[in-house]
Amino acid sequence: MDKDRRYMLGSKIRALREQQHLSQRRFALMAGTSQSYLWEIETGRASVGLDVLCSMADALGVPVKDLIDF
Repeated sequence: MDKDRRYMLGSKIRALREQQHLSQRRFALMAGTSQSYLWEIETGRASVGLDVLCSMADALGVPVKDLIDF
C-alpha cells in the first residue's frame, strides 16, 4: 500500500475512533493491538494486515469496506 493510501486509511480509522469518543489506548485494547501500533497506523506510518483491519472494523462496529472507502 502506498503512503497516501496508508495515510487515508489511518485518518479514516482515527476519525471513526474519535466519533465514538474512544482513546487510542481503549481502542487498541478493543482491537487487540498495541497503542503504539495504532498510532503508527493512524499516522500512515505502518501497513495494516487484513486480520488487524477486520479487528479494527469489528471494534468500531463498521464493515471493513467503510474503512477502505476512499
